Amino acid sequence: MPKTWLITGHSSGIGLEISMAALSRSDTVIATSRTPETHLSDLTTCGATTLKLYLTSPYSENASVVTEVLRQHENIDTLVNVAGYLLEGSVEETKEEETEHSYKTNLLAGVVTNVAGIGALWGAAAAEYFCASEAALRAVTEVLRAEVAARRIEVCCVMLGYFRTIFGSGASACCSGRINEYKDGFSAFHGRQLRGPVKAGNVIVKVLAGDGGLGVPAVLPVGGRCLRR
Repeated sequence: MPKTWLITGHSSGIGLEISMAALSRSDTVIATSRTPETHLSDLTTCGATTLKLYLTSPYSENASVVTEVLRQHENIDTLVNVAGYLLEGSVEETKEEETEHSYKTNLLAGVVTNVAGIGALWGAAAAEYFCASEAALRAVTEVLRAEVAARRIEVCCVMLGYFRTIFGSGASACCSGRINEYKDGFSAFHGRQLRGPVKAGNVIVKVLAGDGGLGVPAVLPVGGRCLRR
């Protein structure tokens, strides 16, 4: 039976590939973005419904988006939160307001799935607060799974390894007070990841859709580094 997916963070990379994999199953996909008219046009062409959603907006505004989704589609089978960004900067470089915005976007934003990164497993230089927000997201997801288990709602934290996407490139945010000795950041690493996001998107959708009859795990590691960890 076709499922209905509500997915945040679709414009590129893992979020885009999760959306495309769900569409390939003839499922219904509702894609959200701050600027859907410019970032989600390809998904619209492929049959997705697109809506405007900014994760750090007041609760009432985002609740109205969900209400509209339920009005149009009756139910949401799978919610996948992919939206987020990498705040690049060391502890001494990063301002309080930059840290707060990173946490609001990466953390506070049937099956509920939060997509975290390898930073939730261990810290990385120049990405301390990003890693901290990802670790917090993993913890919140695990607690949520326990809280809603009696309602037959499954919750999963997808732990991503390194994939070739715009994440970690200039599309991510740098703190405003960069120190010369720290400026190299991720530039030497970006683009050299071994894997692209297409296979990851397909694997995630198959697991969340229940293919294989094994159920939805509490934690789904995707990518060699996460598996080894």
